[in-house]
Amino acid sequence: MPVSPNTLNYFQGTGLLEWTPKGGAKRDLGNIVECELTPTVGTKREHKSSRNGSKKTDKVQYDDKSVTIRIVLDEITAENLGMMMMSDVDESTEGKVIRIMSKSIIEGALTFTGTNDVGNKVHGDFPNVSFGPTGSFSPISGDDWGQIEITGDLLATEYTDGTSDFGRMTIVDAEE
Repeated sequence: MPVSPNTLNYFQGTGLLEWTPKGGAKRDLGNIVECELTPTVGTKREHKSSRNGSKKTDKVQYDDKSVTIRIVLDEITAENLGMMMMSDVDESTEGKVIRIMSKSIIEGALTFTGTNDVGNKVHGDFPNVSFGPTGSFSPISGDDWGQIEITGDLLATEYTDGTSDFGRMTIVDAEE
């Protein structure tokens, strides 16, 4: 990675997002308008040393960690809308059918592949994600393109070596 300051570190992100539902096949989610990861902590624990004069913070630890992913899609496919509406997609003679809120959980894995021309490429592998509806869907778009928003919780994955995390991100250096 170029050492800062360096204009090669400026970033205009683009990429592909693929979804693999548990027990299902991997598929491309189509054009992604926005994709945001938000890490949060519930408890900040501070330890204070009381050995000299006034107490001083000498250690901080964060507990109750979580990460959410927010995705805004503008390809309104039955499968994408089904994710938002918490439904499988059934085939009928009239088309694809979404049974609104018929499932209580939508789980699987997400893979993000950075494809940008400007800046370092960011790739993400999130092996355990649970989605739920957070936005609204308007079947009338007016002058703008229609969009749907879904938000997922990245769930901790425990490994055989005793470690755990919420997934991995890999940064690939920008080319000069």
